[in-house]
Amino acid sequence: MSGPEHPEVRFEHSDVDASALLKYGFWLVVTTAVVVVLLWRLYFVFVAREAARQPPPPVMKIDPEAMTVPLPNLQTLPNLDLTAFRAREESVLHSYGWVDKEAGIVRIPIEEAMRLVAERGLTPAPPASPEPKAPPKKAGPTSAAEAKPKASEAKP
Repeated sequence: MSGPEHPEVRFEHSDVDASALLKYGFWLVVTTAVVVVLLWRLYFVFVAREAARQPPPPVMKIDPEAMTVPLPNLQTLPNLDLTAFRAREESVLHSYGWVDKEAGIVRIPIEEAMRLVAERGLTPAPPASPEPKAPPKKAGPTSAAEAKPKASEAKP
């Protein structure tokens, strides 16, 4: 007798078939390699097809004017420029002219404007915004002191 036997316990009488397992692994690797090669080739087919659908890129022409660096705008004669600016400003201050012809707004010489302000005075400026109205006052007395009549007001 070789030990206690249990009828419920079972075991395999042979080992795993190693050659079948190796064949399965081999064909799995071969199939995966074939699929990868086919997908890699398909990728280049799709890239070529998409490139054919795209419009060609615009031809870039070199524009010599756009390539040059602009020179700085320097004031070569600042005193002369200031003199010309002041002369233009003085001519505006001492002459008549239209500011907005459609709206009927004109400018007058500054001496004339100062003389008119001295004679007529300034017109009051319109209020910036309407002032809020105060709430209406109640008709009755607002405090206890006002509620009591004064001695001089009391009737006998």
